[in-house]
Amino acid sequence: MKKILRFASVVGVLIGFSSCDSEKPNDSVGYSDLFEHTADNLIIPSYAQFQSDLSALNADFNSFDASEVQSLERLQEQFKATYLSWQSISAFNFGPAAEYSALLLMNCNSFPTNIAKIEDHVQSGSYNLGVPSNYEAKGFPALDYLLFHTSQSDLLIELADSSRVNYISDCIDDMQKRIDEVVQSWDSYRAVFVASKGNDRASSLSLLFNNFLYDYENLKRDKFALPSGFATQYGIPVSADHALVEGYYSQMSFELLDANLSALQKIYLGIGLDGVDGVGIFDKLKEYNAQSTVVDGDLALAIQEQFEACREAISVYTNDLSSEIESNNLNLSQTSNTLQKLVPMIKNDMRSYLSVTVTSTDADGD
Repeated sequence: MKKILRFASVVGVLIGFSSCDSEKPNDSVGYSDLFEHTADNLIIPSYAQFQSDLSALNADFNSFDASEVQSLERLQEQFKATYLSWQSISAFNFGPAAEYSALLLMNCNSFPTNIAKIEDHVQSGSYNLGVPSNYEAKGFPALDYLLFHTSQSDLLIELADSSRVNYISDCIDDMQKRIDEVVQSWDSYRAVFVASKGNDRASSLSLLFNNFLYDYENLKRDKFALPSGFATQYGIPVSADHALVEGYYSQMSFELLDANLSALQKIYLGIGLDGVDGVGIFDKLKEYNAQSTVVDGDLALAIQEQFEACREAISVYTNDLSSEIESNNLNLSQTSNTLQKLVPMIKNDMRSYLSVTVTSTDADGD
């Protein structure tokens, strides 16, 4: 019986795709204005802002005084600001950011971090942060641990140790080197991105859509559902683990979630870093007169409204996500459902109208 239902569900989805594809005017909507606005008003300025915030973090670290708690507080606050700034660029993991010499996402935000590996590196002083085996021992998750994992008084004692200071410095330098390369490479890559035609896997349309989808599914699953116990792995339910959240030690998981949602919403609506409302995916769906298969009516508006619903669902919590996981499972389940509702709108409906192929896979099968 389950196999029959599963087959029926697949057929229904395929019919929905076919219906959307047959109704939309495939050749009537152009994308050069979307690419130009996204490059000039979202991607490039967001990378520049993150580069500036990371430089400020490095400056605060270089001036850090282990004898002053105020110095530690300034460093911690700048770390938080920079981690929030990262959320604005995490969906742009293509082009220069996807080159092996950069690989920004894996090098900057592979969480949860590996504490044992970090402490081994600190103690030995022998490590190579450039190798893939150290993705989980550097970047923001590692700094989150190194700057927040214990009381401020104990942190000041730890940060008087030169080996620990050197490791933090190397982590920041590693990220700076990579973002500097990406910012410089966009000077030439911009023309390639804007001039792209078609919808094949290497096209700008496919890259923009698939990284938008990947970033949202990563938010929905890895940042929320997985640590909260609402995800599966190969069809098997995964138990809740509050230590899996992003920003676990700094207790800023919900802030990071909201910043990530806000960044994705702005990409979708075409709202630039300067607040100017330009051409976004929303406008392209409007040109297609796209209709939703998830709710009745206009797809562009349905996605916009669901983004708002997701942000509202997150805003009600007063504690950090790791604390809520241990005490508020019922409300978290409702929030997980709200986040999940946006997935088929993007992955099925939006994809159908843009006529691109999904190139990423979602491990929990949503």
